[in-house]
Amino acid sequence: MKKVVGNSQYQKVANALLILRLLRKGANTRVAIARELGLQPSTVTYSVNRLLEVGLVQESSTSVQNGSASLGRKAVSIELNREVGRVIGLELLADFGWASILDPAGTVLYSEPIEYPKLPEQCAKKRFEYLVKQVIERMVQRCEGLRVLGVGIALPGIVEANGQVVRDCWTHALKDCDFSDFLTTSFDFPVVLENDANCCAQRYLYETCTEKQDNFIYVLARTYEQNHVPPGVSPFGIGLGLVFGGTLYRGSSSRSGEFMSAMLPLQEVGKQLSASVDDVEDLKRNADKRQTLLAELAANIRSIIAILDPQITYLGGFLAEYEQEVLDTLKDQLVSKIHFSDAHNDASEGAAVHILSLLYRIPQVGDTSSEQWRFSTLLWDALA
Repeated sequence: MKKVVGNSQYQKVANALLILRLLRKGANTRVAIARELGLQPSTVTYSVNRLLEVGLVQESSTSVQNGSASLGRKAVSIELNREVGRVIGLELLADFGWASILDPAGTVLYSEPIEYPKLPEQCAKKRFEYLVKQVIERMVQRCEGLRVLGVGIALPGIVEANGQVVRDCWTHALKDCDFSDFLTTSFDFPVVLENDANCCAQRYLYETCTEKQDNFIYVLARTYEQNHVPPGVSPFGIGLGLVFGGTLYRGSSSRSGEFMSAMLPLQEVGKQLSASVDDVEDLKRNADKRQTLLAELAANIRSIIAILDPQITYLGGFLAEYEQEVLDTLKDQLVSKIHFSDAHNDASEGAAVHILSLLYRIPQVGDTSSEQWRFSTLLWDALA
């Protein structure tokens, strides 16, 4: 594998990636690309020609006028080739999953729930590997012969930043499991694991990149059937995706966003709220218990918003089902900073967007880490 170093080869890689990232927002002319990125026109011409040669971009069927309406010739715009491949995003919950397929520009082409195959009686790690392989093979068929550029998998729990190691995921009984060998030997495209709330946050980071909304929180709250939850663990899961300065914040040990109520007694373990297991099971049937739980959650959200001062806070999962009750609990002063997301596919689409962000990632000078393969397999020939 070629090294990415601080020389002209690196600059070619960086310039072409800048162009690809810009074209994610829509078609543009060579002149406009040079102006917006601050590159020399000759540099843009070279990079665009290389990208055209390998099919990563194409000339748009719609020409645009460059300059005034009456002077100069029409400049042909350049756009991403959406048929160069597909990106798959999966959310794998305890008893079912959700799958999304996106094109290279981030347009969602498919998004549906998926049923799990019958899982073998094996250890948790092997059982999860079997599930991943079966689900991915099924989704590859839906890509209709186009190249799979990568697969992102959203999981509740703690996932290392390298996307290969799961430290804790109770929905699949995973504890300190390294999947790097399995993921690299089982598939000829990158497969990356990520926390589900982080994936949700990345979905909105991608959608709002042109709006300068780069400081926000995504609160993902889910309920689970008690028979899918280990003994002593609450069937209620809460996670936060944190975005600061346009970057996903992972914390010092990939544990940022792990929620724990300030009202939870210190001696309590395996819980995130002070509500009992019975209270959580009765949420949909018992309005009083639901109000108590929502009030506790709202109090914590108020504190988080006051400390971090985000532009907006997205509330997804269970919270979106009781929008008015949550708003009544939060009171007027926070309503303007709250947005409810009732999309069941936030995590799966965000997992696919996570792959796109890796594919278009501009490498650091001297980067020889194992992460390089994530973009080199698709882009290196075009960019070097």
